[in-house]
Amino acid sequence: MRAPSIAIAMLAAIASLSCAGALASRAPTVTQAGVRFVLSRPEARSVALAGSFNGWSASSHSLAREGSRGEWTIVLALPPGDHLFMYVVDGTEWLSPPVAEDYVDDGFGSKNGVVVVRPPRR
Repeated sequence: MRAPSIAIAMLAAIASLSCAGALASRAPTVTQAGVRFVLSRPEARSVALAGSFNGWSASSHSLAREGSRGEWTIVLALPPGDHLFMYVVDGTEWLSPPVAEDYVDDGFGSKNGVVVVRPPRR
């Protein structure tokens, strides 16, 4: 009866990986205050948000380190529409978002994330 214990161990490993991934990567969330971007990058010294909304500036929207888990966050008021974005880690590493609503080719061999902000309902 060794097979069930192996199956249980495999299921537990899959569940723990799923939970770890959920904590590490979150899609941008549209809130009342704006769009909340979160990136888990514990080893980073700095993280910025670059996108179609800021002329792809690698420094104009810095994320703040939050807590001890290495999560970086920012809430940004964005107008309704589709917005392309990437993260810039330590000023030089352009990182495709681990999770986004959609992705489009960036023309440089990577993908831009897409976040959609819908107009408020009347």
